[in-house]
Amino acid sequence: MSEALELRARVRGDIAAVEALRAGPYTPPWQGCADPGRSACGEDFAVVALRVGEDFYDADDDGERMDAAHEAFETERWGVVLALDTRWGRHGELSTVPYEEREAEGRAVPPLFAALGELGYSGDLQTWHADGRTVGIGVGQMDREEPVVLFAVAFAAPAG
Repeated sequence: MSEALELRARVRGDIAAVEALRAGPYTPPWQGCADPGRSACGEDFAVVALRVGEDFYDADDDGERMDAAHEAFETERWGVVLALDTRWGRHGELSTVPYEEREAEGRAVPPLFAALGELGYSGDLQTWHADGRTVGIGVGQMDREEPVVLFAVAFAAPAG
């Protein structure tokens, strides 16, 4: 199968998983979950790893493989974003950075953001409000040796 066809198939699967999170329970099993150990849930949220890349423990290529992995995962993410923008309207942006700063200062953060931090998923998420729930998608990596992860989130109300 060509790379373009593989990407389209993955994006379709990711979209189905995000839609299932929008409508389903926050608890596992989750449709499309690639790794329950890189996923988390709470009373009113779920974080689900949709695709997990290779690890980089033995990488000696000056980060070329990792950069390529990030590029591939970002391409997949933006395929999902464009498709969901068509379905639910323009996405919003939700940054994890303010919550990471709060946590670093020893202040409490909402459980969703605590779980994202524990999983190493930081940065901007693209989100939509659909049917009383917020869903989103992002790309994260715990540290340089760990795999790149495409993940989806769902939560009951705007976090904050």
